[in-house]
Amino acid sequence: MGQSNFKDRHAIFHLISQYENMLEKNRVFFANLQCYHELIDYYERECLLDRALEVVGSAILQVGLSADFLLRNAELLLEKKQAEQALSVIDQAEILAPGCLRASILRAEGFASLGMLDASLALLDSLKEDASTEELSNIYVCEALIYDNLKEYERMFFVLKAALQENPSNTEALSRMWYVVEYARKHEESIKLHEEILEDTPYNALAWYNLGAAHHYLCNYEEAIEAYEFAFLAKEDFEFAYRDCAEVCLYVENYQKALNCYQDALERFEPDSDLFLHIGLCYEKMGNYVVARDFFQRAVEFDYYCAEAHYHIGCCFSKQKEWQKAIAVFLKAIKLEEKNEEYYSALAEAYSSVGNLKKSEFYFREAADTAPEEPAHWITLARFLMKNGRPDDALEVLDEADENTYGPELLYCRSVCLFEMGNKQEALLVLEEALYEDFDAHQALFHMMPVLEKDKEVKAVIAIFQPD
Repeated sequence: MGQSNFKDRHAIFHLISQYENMLEKNRVFFANLQCYHELIDYYERECLLDRALEVVGSAILQVGLSADFLLRNAELLLEKKQAEQALSVIDQAEILAPGCLRASILRAEGFASLGMLDASLALLDSLKEDASTEELSNIYVCEALIYDNLKEYERMFFVLKAALQENPSNTEALSRMWYVVEYARKHEESIKLHEEILEDTPYNALAWYNLGAAHHYLCNYEEAIEAYEFAFLAKEDFEFAYRDCAEVCLYVENYQKALNCYQDALERFEPDSDLFLHIGLCYEKMGNYVVARDFFQRAVEFDYYCAEAHYHIGCCFSKQKEWQKAIAVFLKAIKLEEKNEEYYSALAEAYSSVGNLKKSEFYFREAADTAPEEPAHWITLARFLMKNGRPDDALEVLDEADENTYGPELLYCRSVCLFEMGNKQEALLVLEEALYEDFDAHQALFHMMPVLEKDKEVKAVIAIFQPD
């Protein structure tokens, strides 16, 4: 964990300890009122809203009725979906601070929460007339919340866009823009908007993050990585930026860069099983199976029910040809997650490697039955049967596969099976069909049966379907 993060956490835990001690003595008093705000913020972040309300109550007991703390109270009540109570508190706050824009915006939120959408929008429109640029941005954010409740995501996107055009640093608008872009499918527009924002505010971490997310969705992976990197360079404690950057790097097989991002996250933030799992994946992909296993084991220690971590421990043992150990761990993974075809397939391969063909066939079959829509598992089962001199059974498996799924790779496998059975003419006819469906996939034929690469009739059929 980073030094600044550690200090921040130490400070808030010290403050919580002080507060708890004061509660026990029935006398809560902080000379610095900011302590109350820090406690409220912490409990709100942790979704402990009742505790946050308790702190607000303690603050009001100390300072008396305060518009600031009353409005914090109203905000928390709105989060708890207690809009009527929130509106009553807002009434009190407005007596103390007439014309307070924050109170009016919260009132609009309360109206929206109660389904009084027309009243809410009318109130917000009236507030826009005399609002400053920053105030107008906040009004637009509140309006966006109404469209969020209505699930009118396109309108929400344009209102948030207006908020950011007024104030490119509006944190709440930037935070909400991230997910509304997903719902409204406005990724291209998001890229343009955030690039404009970054021209004026180049150190805007949330804008970089949103830009990265839009590029990520559009499969612009290098641009996404670059944007995520700028996000965490602009804000060193931006955990999502590190993790999402690492995810893209892992996807494009830049394992060292992914590892660097995950390790930076490990140094700066609280670890969890997912973080250990992904660090292990990087080491596994890089061929360092011993270190990979260590991180997968740490993921398991953090969360024993993380089936994926057990599975990858098994994969590491398999790659080191420690088959019995692999089998034991794969069985654990399957016990934790019974409906994962990859686990069954890996277990079947391990049993095949130790010569237990009966169990191997059983688990290859389990893989195919678990994901019948996936051609790959039917093909693996059929190839296993062919390899063990059972082409007739393999053909039956392919017939069953045709009832559940479709793919040119199944045709290539059927052609190989027919060649194995000595039925060459039918095999060539099926090959023609496969080539017509997907010529580029024909190398699969030779992977399954290398001898066919030299067969003159096979070469002739392939030549006929060769694209110009």
